[in-house]
Amino acid sequence: MERRGTTDHDDVQEQYDETASIFEEGMARMALYHQHCQDPVIFRTLGDISGKSLIDLACGNGFYTRRFRKDCGADPVMGVDLSPMLISQAEAAEAREPLGIEYRVGDVTTLELKRRFDVVTAIHLVHYLQGEEEIEAALRRIHELLRPNCRFVTMIANPEFNLAKHDQQDSKRKFGYYFSDAQPGNGGLLRFHPGGFEKEREMTFELRRWERGFLDDIARRVGLTPEWHDPFISAEGLEEHGADFFANYVSNPQSKLLELTKS
Repeated sequence: MERRGTTDHDDVQEQYDETASIFEEGMARMALYHQHCQDPVIFRTLGDISGKSLIDLACGNGFYTRRFRKDCGADPVMGVDLSPMLISQAEAAEAREPLGIEYRVGDVTTLELKRRFDVVTAIHLVHYLQGEEEIEAALRRIHELLRPNCRFVTMIANPEFNLAKHDQQDSKRKFGYYFSDAQPGNGGLLRFHPGGFEKEREMTFELRRWERGFLDDIARRVGLTPEWHDPFISAEGLEEHGADFFANYVSNPQSKLLELTKS
C-alpha cells in the first residue's frame, strides 16, 4: 500500500485499526490452525517459562499474551502493540479476566524500557518490517530487552513457501485463511487473508518473506544466535482429523519459527 504523508508503520497501524472490529472473529475462525498447526511449535520451543518475565511484542489483542500468562505461568507479563485499538481490546479482556498483564502502545523499533526480560515473544512481527535497517533496529531493541542467555521466539513467513502449491480453498475451508500472492525474492510481498471472510468483509495484510541467510546475518550482527524450527501437527489434531487432513499444510507451511538467543 502507498499513502502520501504516512510512514510504513502508519500503514500497518491503520490496517489493524480499520479491521479491529472483525479481527477477533477472524482469530476464532483460525482456531483449528492455531491449536494444531502453530501452537505446537511455539509452546514446545518456549518450554517451561513458569515464573519467567516475558514481553510479547506485536501482541495484537493479547490472544497469545494471555496464554503465556495463564497457561504457561510467565510472570510478570507485558504486551506491546503498534495499534491503539488492539491494545484497547487487550485491556478490555484484562478487565474482564484480570491476569496482571500490563499493556502499552509502542513501536518495537523505538521502544524504550529499562526493564529486562527472560523471554521476548512476537508471534508475528518480522514479516511486517520493511527492510534491513528496520529489521536490524527491531532486533537491536529486542537484544537490549533480553537478559543474557535468554531468547526471542517469533513466527516468520516461511522463506520456502510456494504459492503454486498452496491450495487456497483447502486452507480457507479448514484453517480460515489463505494467500493470494507471493512475490519472489528476498523481501517479496505475500498477501495474506486471515479469517476466510467473503470478499465484502475480507481482510488483507501484506507481509514480507525474508530469506533465512539474510535474517541470520542480521541476528548474528546484533548478538543473537539463530535457530529455525519447522511447524508440526499436534498429536490431538492427528488423532482427531488424521494426517491426510493436514497434508497440504504440512507440505507447504506458510510460517516457520525462529528462535534467537542472546549471547
